[in-house]
Amino acid sequence: MTAGLLPRLRAILAHDVLRFAVLVAIAAFLLDWATKSWALQALEHGGAPLGSLMLGIERNAAFAFSAGEGRLPFEVVIGLRILALAGVLLLFWRVGARNRRLAAGFALLIAGGSGNAADVLFRGGAVVDFIHAGPFTFEVGGELVHAGFVFNAADVAILLALGLLAPLIQEWSLGGQRRIAEWEARWLRGRQRTE
Repeated sequence: MTAGLLPRLRAILAHDVLRFAVLVAIAAFLLDWATKSWALQALEHGGAPLGSLMLGIERNAAFAFSAGEGRLPFEVVIGLRILALAGVLLLFWRVGARNRRLAAGFALLIAGGSGNAADVLFRGGAVVDFIHAGPFTFEVGGELVHAGFVFNAADVAILLALGLLAPLIQEWSLGGQRRIAEWEARWLRGRQRTE
């Protein structure tokens, strides 16, 4: 098994775009791990203001915006996180080497997802969030809504990744819409013939 892995690793490191992606992913993961480690030590006993932001530890034992908090067991949360990472790795393997923008996008997405999954596995079963933004007040349907966000460096990496991958996501979306429209047209023609 090791004999087959070494040639693959050499092939990745020899490929300019893939080597770039590996470096971006490692750097983003290490930055996330280091900032969370700092936050756990420096903010252990309270928060600290940072301009319009506030630094303070929050733990999220579920998904983004605490979706599923308290309703899903640890095994389901980590299983879904790992499954999502496997899906992103598969997509990266298929299309990520097209150019540096896509490679960086997939690398940041993998690093962000890995950083948060590593928290769940190695930091007490919950993601460590420590950057507080808000509260923001805005009007929705004539009512004032107050919202705030708590995030970490992995979340920032994921948002940057989505920005870098937006053209690819749009390309896939348009392709899907085109296939659905073609299917509908065939289905309607088939119905008209049977009537």
